[in-house]
Amino acid sequence: MTTSGNHKKHMLKPGQVLNGRWEILEHIATGGKGEVYLARQPKLEREVAVKVVSQDLIDAYEGDEEEIAGEMERFRREVLAMAATRHPNVLQVYDFEQSAITVGGREKTIDYIVMEYIPGETLSATIPEQGLANDEDGLRAWITKYFLPVLDGVEHIHVQGIVHRDLKPSNVMLDGEVPKISDFGLVGGGQWKPVTRSHHVMGTLAYMAPEQYMDLAEAGFRADIYSLGKMLYKATVGGLGKDTMKPLQTASLPRADTPLLKALDRVIRKATAEGSDRRYASVDELREALVKLPGLVPAGGVGRRKLALALGLAAVLAALLVWGVWYHFNMPQVKKQAPTQPPIMAQEGSRTPEGPPAQKIISQDGAVLRMIPAGEALLEGRRIGVKPFYLAETRTTNHQYVEFLNAIKGNLSVNQGVVKLGGKPLLRLGEVRKGIAPIAYRKGRFRITDPKYASHPVLLVSGHGALAFASHYGLRLPTVSELLRSGWGRKQEPSEKPGQGEGGEQGMAAMHGQMTSAPPQPSATEDGYWPVTHWPANSVGIRGMEAVLGEWVTAADGKPDLLVLFEISREAEPFLAKRPPWESFGWVGFRCARNLASMPDGS
Repeated sequence: MTTSGNHKKHMLKPGQVLNGRWEILEHIATGGKGEVYLARQPKLEREVAVKVVSQDLIDAYEGDEEEIAGEMERFRREVLAMAATRHPNVLQVYDFEQSAITVGGREKTIDYIVMEYIPGETLSATIPEQGLANDEDGLRAWITKYFLPVLDGVEHIHVQGIVHRDLKPSNVMLDGEVPKISDFGLVGGGQWKPVTRSHHVMGTLAYMAPEQYMDLAEAGFRADIYSLGKMLYKATVGGLGKDTMKPLQTASLPRADTPLLKALDRVIRKATAEGSDRRYASVDELREALVKLPGLVPAGGVGRRKLALALGLAAVLAALLVWGVWYHFNMPQVKKQAPTQPPIMAQEGSRTPEGPPAQKIISQDGAVLRMIPAGEALLEGRRIGVKPFYLAETRTTNHQYVEFLNAIKGNLSVNQGVVKLGGKPLLRLGEVRKGIAPIAYRKGRFRITDPKYASHPVLLVSGHGALAFASHYGLRLPTVSELLRSGWGRKQEPSEKPGQGEGGEQGMAAMHGQMTSAPPQPSATEDGYWPVTHWPANSVGIRGMEAVLGEWVTAADGKPDLLVLFEISREAEPFLAKRPPWESFGWVGFRCARNLASMPDGS
């Protein structure tokens, strides 16, 4: 953004009050699309930033209603994306409103965002012109102090299903020394249709992934990985001039003659690989590679791994307390009232090699896995003990499955709409509902036919296909008893007391698995076709447990026999039907699980 002395074009004036709440103090900056103002909220006596679509942009598109509508939609998405995130490394949004104002003698209604006001510099100010390659201690400190916290913020954004698509140092504000990701004007995700015409190139070329340059709608989570790699490259070599930066290509350090620079060069090369399937699969993978750099000591902003050590005795006492809670609620001999949610056993998203397990982790496929505590499930009148385990919060999405297919596409064959691996069918390409065929194979790549289906559950996937996906990411399919333990088919939340709820007689009717050789087939339109986040989370944080969709599971004893578990209605009991692993159905998807005891460092 650049400040401007031309006040004639400014949409808002000092002293103007929006909706009786936000008093405009001064114009801060004008960028290509937005105007930002410093404002004050009198009741709370705090300063905020107010952003509106710039008058210059509206004037430039005068008469082109489609373009104006597109810009307003991006503005709305920026608000929704920021509102969906609550993280210390993401700029906070306070409000989104409309207000009637007078511009050029005409009254008009404007949309505006009220955001956290950060008066400091951007991350660009921390990068010297010559880069940090010649100051390895300074480079390590920059990665630890600034870049790893940025990764934490981006990871949180990705967990919400949001792709930023414009990550660069100037879009990271510094609140003192705390980096905060800003400018969500180009966000994308499976929940939104594209608003950019195919010939429009949007973003910053120096940090833009090749697929984003070709088609903004194709820019997924790994496009952000590319941008992060370019940010790391800039911090190392300095100015991104034509002699050092190759737009849309893999970046590599011009000089990598020390152990640190050699290792960092490998990280940058992988993060900025031209093919998205050759990049790090997630922000977590990138972080894992960085914390292994020679001499790097994660601390401060990294937080998640070293928080307990940094907090010293207080953290030790807290850990002991949390462990005591976990022990109390999970040991078999303790049968007092269970919690309605699994106890928080560690900071969410962290992985603790010693002590109680984390409540939530992020797997290699980008899915959120929640810890399901030990207990019992009732299957065909038998009580089955279930050890604690991790289960994906949602079913695997079309986006995740397409990422998987493209990662292994060299080993696949596609014949008559059937995708095979080693002769085994993984997926049938076709309609999952009338007129809806979410996945297609074109020009040697698997693609989402319409971005709005990216966050919908992948269907028409075979048992082999579910197993192959899980194995590729170091996961597994849940057992029947684990899915029942997680609340499958439950019509209301049980009281969780002995004799009731999970493992009890009352409230368990919907958790009786019923073996049948030919269960009734659910209607293809009964459930509609909704994003995986359409259903609210149940008491253990799992979504879609009441949905009329099937899921591939393994037998209750863990044997590899594949079965399909699904409901026929919201009133009936779930049916459990053994199906050959090569079959696929338009009402059957899957989700992944993981053992607590087998968590690799990259989990």
